[in-house]
Amino acid sequence: MKLIMRKQWPHIGALRTVAASLMVLALGAGAAQAQDGPEVRVGFTPKFLKDDFQTLMLDLSKKAFQAKGFTLLGAPDPNGDVAAQVDALQNLIANGATAIVFAPIDAAGIVPVIKQANDAHVLVFSIDDVPSGGKVTASIRADNVDAGAQAATEMVSRLKQGACWAEKRCTVLELQGALTTPNGLDRSKGFSQTLHSQAPDVKLIQRPTEWTADQAADATQNVLTQVPTLDGIFMASELMATAVNAQVGAAGRGAAVGAPGAIIRIAVDGTPQGLQLIRSHALDATISQPLNAYASKTADLIEWVSKGGKVDIGPRDDGQVVDTPVGPQYQLKATLVTAQNVDSPLLWANLVKK
Repeated sequence: MKLIMRKQWPHIGALRTVAASLMVLALGAGAAQAQDGPEVRVGFTPKFLKDDFQTLMLDLSKKAFQAKGFTLLGAPDPNGDVAAQVDALQNLIANGATAIVFAPIDAAGIVPVIKQANDAHVLVFSIDDVPSGGKVTASIRADNVDAGAQAATEMVSRLKQGACWAEKRCTVLELQGALTTPNGLDRSKGFSQTLHSQAPDVKLIQRPTEWTADQAADATQNVLTQVPTLDGIFMASELMATAVNAQVGAAGRGAAVGAPGAIIRIAVDGTPQGLQLIRSHALDATISQPLNAYASKTADLIEWVSKGGKVDIGPRDDGQVVDTPVGPQYQLKATLVTAQNVDSPLLWANLVKK
């Protein structure tokens, strides 16, 4: 007997079910891929790893990138050498980085590698400072004009508690940073303009320091000799504070914060050393940079732009985005620190490992 085998075709309804299932799987896979976006490979270089600020910025950036699922190709330390920083970034681009992140050591010296990244369609993010050429996807830094303005507002608030205010004879010394740098220029602009606006009768003496403690000490000594009744000192950076305090003490004006005859002292940066000066009543206040937000905001922007987003100009809840010749600049708000909030866990200096 010959056995005849007949091919059994599945029911048409079953075919439709299988086809529908395959389509759902395909759509699901496509949706997951769209949600995840392309692989992001990041190359990072700090300026150096010799201070708490740069070291913590690297540590927080690594954690922020990891939380986003980015691949960190490397984070070499150029040790303050812009040529080494350029070489490191070039190597990271050659190794497949889709985004480079750096704190520029030199605004002009970093430009060649930025242009190389632009030609290779690699995203470019500059933290804490800005380059002088090329095109950045975004730069992320503190709103230093606002930092200076906050310092001036706090200075005026404290001057009002002294005798000089009622007699309209207050004098304030501003120890400027390097006015050739964006941070130095912006902090001075914010402080001086706000002080003149809120306290037009206050005499402002401005002295450049190029960010050096030695020049700050010399300027303080000279001004205290000429104006022994000096009422306040604004320092563009806490790097000057110890040297300035030494001169204030030598002039017999080293009283603790709030004591009769004390000179009001306010600075910018929010370093561990600066916060300790506040705790020891040797500094009235400082403006803490938003270092915590540098890392998280940079990671957010990398993710956003990698998925096709654009960094739009305009106000934000945490600051503002302004247009610059090299691209959008995200300016984050800084935080006023006094004895009342010096131990806040939200301040970057309190995150530094002891």
